[in-house]
Amino acid sequence: MFSLKKSLKTLAKGQFCFLIMTFILLTNVSHWRDPLASWVLILMLIQPGIFLLAFVDGFRTKKAVEVEPEERGSVFSLKGFLKSLWFLAPVLLFMTLTMGHFDRDAVVPFPSALILGFLLVNGFFNFLSLFVPSYVVLFYVANAYDKANTAWSEGFRYIAIYFSGLNAEIQNLLSRFPFYIQRPITLLLCIWYIFAYISIGSLFGW
Repeated sequence: MFSLKKSLKTLAKGQFCFLIMTFILLTNVSHWRDPLASWVLILMLIQPGIFLLAFVDGFRTKKAVEVEPEERGSVFSLKGFLKSLWFLAPVLLFMTLTMGHFDRDAVVPFPSALILGFLLVNGFFNFLSLFVPSYVVLFYVANAYDKANTAWSEGFRYIAIYFSGLNAEIQNLLSRFPFYIQRPITLLLCIWYIFAYISIGSLFGW
């Protein structure tokens, strides 16, 4: 059975994330090299991925997802996020500096470099999901939904969200489906991550 409401809800979430990405890239508009061609490429690559996931999420299956929402609980808070900054900020800074610099001659400047780091590591976890999807999801949930609220656990929570949240949520969605559907879509997403990474890099002259 297909739920149009659920599919549209997922589509709306995907478009919201796309708008956030666009806003981040716009902060470095002065560094763009070939914006028209790059944005055509970005739209051609990222939007089909969003629509594919929205379409897949609309299907209801008898098989339960790996981790149900009610099993997670609500562990996110502003206080927790502020606690995490001691660990989150240096890691994100390191990721940024490995892909760009703060000067105007940077290949991919801050904060756009954060998107590349996000895609790169989520893409790596997506590749691992071809072989051990359940472990990838459970690893993410164990860190992101840890009920502890220490500075250490909060740091790992938001690192897990940044580095593997997108892939884990997608794999959790795909876990409702049999192997012959789950693996081909995961393989397509591997290709999607690569080209999305390249298309954003091309915006800055790669």
